[in-house]
Amino acid sequence: MLAQRGLTRADEVEQTLGTRIENIDRYRPVSTENILFGFNRSDLSEGAKAQLDALARTIAEGRHYLIEVHGFTDQSGSRDYNLELSRKRAAAVVRYLTLQHKVPLHRIHVMGYGSEAPVADNRTREGRKQNRRVEVKLFVVEQGAVSARR
Repeated sequence: MLAQRGLTRADEVEQTLGTRIENIDRYRPVSTENILFGFNRSDLSEGAKAQLDALARTIAEGRHYLIEVHGFTDQSGSRDYNLELSRKRAAAVVRYLTLQHKVPLHRIHVMGYGSEAPVADNRTREGRKQNRRVEVKLFVVEQGAVSARR
């Protein structure tokens, strides 16, 4: 009897794991927020916090989501410095989401890119401002992709 219950439970776990692995490729992007930073800064402004608060309200009831956090800089400074600054900016966003909104860390994927992927011209003040950013991308599982078994 005990052995049979153990086998039944093992089958249930195997089915649940199989469903989760199958669903991993079914995430689709639903929103992207660009959090801007001041020159040589990695702290969040009040406006940035408000953007992250809005994102957190979007996911508050959700169970099947992932968040990508990508940090960037303009081209001012050395490559190594910019890479580290981009990581600090991304970490500030992750820290805020996890501490203020209790977003589980396992739902967040983070990467610092430095100045490698500008979205605007680094030769202009406005372009550099747009490049000093963290992109926060929200992904959710496609409707109907999640199995009824949990």
